[in-house]
Amino acid sequence: MKKKSSLLLVCFFMAIAVGAQQWHKPQLPFTDFLTGVEIYLYNVGAGRFYTEANSYGTQGSLSKNGLKCKFVANASDGGATVKLMNFSNVKDAWKTAYVSTNGTIWVDADSSTESNWKVVKGDAKMFKLMISSPNIRFNQENYPGAMLGLDLFEDTTRTALSCFLMEAEEPGEGIYLTDWAAVLPDDYNTFMEQTEVYENALILGGLLDEAFEKGKDVTTEFAVYENTSSTLAEIQSAIDSVTDKLIEDLISGATKDNPIDLTRLYITNPSYENNDNEGWNGNTPGFNALNDYQNAELFYTNYTCYQQLTNLPDGYYEVRLQGFYRAGLPAEALTHKQGGENAYMHSELYATTGGVVTSTKLQSIFTGAPTQALGIEAEINLGNWWVPDGMVAAKAYFDAGYYRDNSVVVHVTNGKLIIGLTKSTTIYRDWTMFDNWQLLYYGKENPEL
Repeated sequence: MKKKSSLLLVCFFMAIAVGAQQWHKPQLPFTDFLTGVEIYLYNVGAGRFYTEANSYGTQGSLSKNGLKCKFVANASDGGATVKLMNFSNVKDAWKTAYVSTNGTIWVDADSSTESNWKVVKGDAKMFKLMISSPNIRFNQENYPGAMLGLDLFEDTTRTALSCFLMEAEEPGEGIYLTDWAAVLPDDYNTFMEQTEVYENALILGGLLDEAFEKGKDVTTEFAVYENTSSTLAEIQSAIDSVTDKLIEDLISGATKDNPIDLTRLYITNPSYENNDNEGWNGNTPGFNALNDYQNAELFYTNYTCYQQLTNLPDGYYEVRLQGFYRAGLPAEALTHKQGGENAYMHSELYATTGGVVTSTKLQSIFTGAPTQALGIEAEINLGNWWVPDGMVAAKAYFDAGYYRDNSVVVHVTNGKLIIGLTKSTTIYRDWTMFDNWQLLYYGKENPEL
């Protein structure tokens, strides 16, 4: 009894220490504006890097990771303007950024047409980029005050950049994010490494808090957390170790009739609670942070969205996902449904372990849909069914428990599992909506679901 009391006391003081421990978020150093050298372009207001994403994968956008860039001074005007070059990963080559209709910026031009920028320097090494002559169409004469940046008006989740942001038209403070900074490659790489360490340290701290509450001996792992010089490998190893200790009691009684929900221990951001794609790789879905819907959609595009899970106990797992696929516009989707829609169900939930892929088609928007209206905004009647027609209604249908019949069962023997959603065929205006990933453990006996 005395030994147990001593352990609990140690855990108590460790918990206090974890709460007080300061892992500081890495700071990104900016360099002076430079031409002719490789840099990464950083949007200061958004806290994200210039990259390629969105339409065709080559639209100028913002992301956690950046593209290598280079400003090249125009010899024709003595360097008064510059061209923005970037290394497109999609095209695997250096390309020229250029402006097109509606102020969209693309990263993949082979020529220099409509690609000139005026640099307006500001404070603290920041600057603005303004479309400029000698562009024939997209210049300050035709679009006075037009700058490159991110427009958050009516959509705070937007990541695609615009070149037509004019301060005189800004509909509120902090809506147009037009301040940029340059970051040298070595500083970028260091920042990315430090950020990964920092984010994993926060995960470890959360797990330690839980372990302390349950009286687990995590002295060794706490020492890793307490040492702010710990490496990423050391932190990740400590995360795996604490996770093992947290689940050893939890999973002991797992059976077909008593599956254990391990979602929170292994899946990062399973319900998109921050209206972002944190933890997920591949294509980035759309969100609606403005209304805080906390679910994701992919519209009229092919995609693969996935997350790799590690250090799982051996045994049988069920991967679940709430979601649906609409095969085209509403009327077209109904036609497919009435004629036999299976051949048109292109979205798939999948799980990969040990080189084996298990998949199932994501359920149709009609599957399990009600025959009477829920009485909410943006639902529509299609044949015998009422279905959502937009994110507002989809959230309401999800909250009401619809579209939960998506799952695959896999046998993990190597501690590794990739879970994801994929589609390689597109129908005009097709729509995928999803949320609430779940990981259930059934133990080492095949549940034969």
